Amino acid sequence: MIGTKGIQIRHKLFVVFVLSNVLLIVSMWQVFQWSFDRGFVTYATERDRDFLQQMANRTANLYIYYDDWYFLVQESRLEKEWQKAKLDNIRDLIPPPSTPNLDLIYPSQYYRQRFLLFDKNKQPLIGEIPFPEAETHAVLVDDQLVGYVGLRSMRALVQDQTLRFVRQQGEAFLLISAFMLTIAALLTWPLAQWLSRPICTVRQATKRLAAGKFDTRIKIKGSDELADLGRDFNHLASTLEHMREARKKWVADTAHELRTPVAILRGEIEAMQDGIIKVTPDSLGSLQQEAVHIARLIDDLNQLSMHDMGSLDYQMDEAELNEILEQTVSSMQLPFDEAGIELELVKAKKAPIKITGDTDRLHQLFANLMNNTLKYTSAPGKLTVTLTKENKKAVVLMEDTPPGVSDEDMKRIFEQFFRVENSRNRATGGRGLGLAICTSIVDGHQGSISAYQPTSGGLGIRIEFPLN
Repeated sequence: MIGTKGIQIRHKLFVVFVLSNVLLIVSMWQVFQWSFDRGFVTYATERDRDFLQQMANRTANLYIYYDDWYFLVQESRLEKEWQKAKLDNIRDLIPPPSTPNLDLIYPSQYYRQRFLLFDKNKQPLIGEIPFPEAETHAVLVDDQLVGYVGLRSMRALVQDQTLRFVRQQGEAFLLISAFMLTIAALLTWPLAQWLSRPICTVRQATKRLAAGKFDTRIKIKGSDELADLGRDFNHLASTLEHMREARKKWVADTAHELRTPVAILRGEIEAMQDGIIKVTPDSLGSLQQEAVHIARLIDDLNQLSMHDMGSLDYQMDEAELNEILEQTVSSMQLPFDEAGIELELVKAKKAPIKITGDTDRLHQLFANLMNNTLKYTSAPGKLTVTLTKENKKAVVLMEDTPPGVSDEDMKRIFEQFFRVENSRNRATGGRGLGLAICTSIVDGHQGSISAYQPTSGGLGIRIEFPLN
């Protein structure tokens, strides 16, 4: 399975855990060796220095008695000859020579093989180790330097005598480490399985999601990063599901909106072909009206699709909201007068309020909102447009008179093809895209748009733009 599908994450986790344990054991072994060697040798060296002072005092007393080092050199030579004779004649029992002076100097027999003696010029008298490589202490007689006593370095002896013990301890340590590593490996495998299970679950759910099963969800357990990944996956699946439903609804609504004018256009043309309707300027005008409606619907859909793709053009420049609103109100004054609806512009400050925006798109935004009032506000009525500045933002409020909008419908009025009253026909209402286009224009200006219920009883629209 590993060869065909590659190394899975649970195998990687297992290898990481095992290698970590091996690295830990090796590091502990190195630290153990270093600590033992350093601690033991340091302890022995400090003890040697204490004994060297005692040996120097004893040697000084002997030097005062004999007045030279010859007696010690002779006893040391006798010891060497006895050691050689003992090695050559292992079966013979050769008694050791009498070395009373050396025996007096040594604190214990352990120091006999390590004892060194140097003259005042640091030349070796007993032992063949150079002066710099030995632990030494000066021998003083009446404050005069007469020589040095010394000991072979403890490190050399440790290498020869103590490493066997260290090696034995190390072997025992390695056996214990191997046993612990086996236990750790047995525990690590189910742990790796447990850690990789949520990732495998997300992987399987992702495959189902890629197959179009957007209702796929993951059960969330815990509050760690893997749980956060599961929550993000569920949010993604929910978003894709909503997008699929929205796309289905958008396609159905678009087909419905196009079907009606096309059916009317087709029916009138067939009636003209059959001679039921005569070809007159009025009948041709009716055909033109339906064709214009189809063209406007297609243009609106094209604007929304361009905004969704991020390809809707905005010619951004410094724009004065005061001037744009005044021009839009002025251009809409006549249709408002004909509809019997009063149109009023209120500016809180006389100073110009400047933003960065596309002047033509902003005109389109405010004109769409005013047209929405024309379609749905009963005469006599009123639309009040207010421009203010709040917290480094330009705020435009549009409040009209009844009929109003319910709280439930207010949450959906910016959706595509949504109309407050489904019974309203195209002559009374609109295509259901006006407010959706307004939302896209506001988004393109980094602003926000929302609906609320004003005190006037109609519909209130609040738009915010960041100031320059």
